[in-house]
Amino acid sequence: MALDTTSEAADVLAPALRVVGNKHRIEILHVLSSGASSVSRIAEEIGLSRRAVGRHLTVLQDYGLVKPEPGSGNGRVYALDREKAAVLNASFVSLMGRAGGVDRHAPAELAVAPEETLPLALPQTPELCLRCQNASFVQGVIDELDQSLIRARRYQARLRQMSSQVLNAQEEERKRIARELHDDTAQALTSVLVRLRLLQRSAKDDQSRATLTELRELTGATLEGVRRMAIDLRPPILDDLGLEAALQAHVEDFSHRWPVKATFTSGRLGRLPPEVELVLYRIVQEALSNVAKHASASRVEARLTRSGRTLRMLIEDDGCGFDVEATRGSRETGLGLFGMEERLALIGGSLHVESAPGMGTRISAEVPLPRGRRRRLP
Repeated sequence: MALDTTSEAADVLAPALRVVGNKHRIEILHVLSSGASSVSRIAEEIGLSRRAVGRHLTVLQDYGLVKPEPGSGNGRVYALDREKAAVLNASFVSLMGRAGGVDRHAPAELAVAPEETLPLALPQTPELCLRCQNASFVQGVIDELDQSLIRARRYQARLRQMSSQVLNAQEEERKRIARELHDDTAQALTSVLVRLRLLQRSAKDDQSRATLTELRELTGATLEGVRRMAIDLRPPILDDLGLEAALQAHVEDFSHRWPVKATFTSGRLGRLPPEVELVLYRIVQEALSNVAKHASASRVEARLTRSGRTLRMLIEDDGCGFDVEATRGSRETGLGLFGMEERLALIGGSLHVESAPGMGTRISAEVPLPRGRRRRLP
């Protein structure tokens, strides 16, 4: 019977564990345990963006652990719901007591005071767990969880390393193909174009000249297509002049090729680490490709800014928008977003996408700059 009661209590606590079993939410609860705090102050203390803190606060508020302060203006100041936290605290302690019973002879400082809240926020094993009759069982479960987390982190690290190697190999192959297209195919087509021009001048009848004119136009269009393909694969301007010049050229070319007014703005940031420049260029390239194919937009704007040692790339359009969660879960349409997130993760960055059907799309990429790696343009 005791085991059944424990199982039922664990089932009741499972949703709470899913809510507070997150590093950043635990940090937020720790900040709020000292008193009400604003979103910006919480973000500053735990080192997250205000948007990310807002998402975590929404989850905690939905569960009832935090609540907005009255009159704080759009609920931007939050406080801990101590009554709810105390209930959760008591439920957890009660569950651990039913699992094996508390040592009645334990020191008095181990007793839980009424004002103490949220012991789940403590990273170490609760002392009561180690002093119960089933301490060895509890310790075994904790050890197994620790080992599982270690294995999961190692596996994640190997996957991340493999993803990095795949992306690096892809970029090297893109560079090789772009070079071959530029040096071999484009040069050969240029030679053909010159010879056709000479033949056209020496043609003696109108039909021959008309045919040669048609061939010249076809060859010229093919040459232009090959050059554009080489630039899309790996723009030389990115390596030569840097991210800002490459993005400016790409956005201008996009405006000429598609009926969308595209603009790019930035400050004079100078040269950035090559891996950062490449990743942000690919992010903008993928975002603009999605705008052209799916958004039905009339305007798109890309902005590159820097705040301290954080770069931020923002891409906004006024298109038809989409369901972000449904797209992430789709094998057909979610690969683009996954690719952006994976590229950014490899350089320590993060991606946030805001969109809804009929509401346009806002993509924000943030990248921390490593120290001592920034280079100025000559």
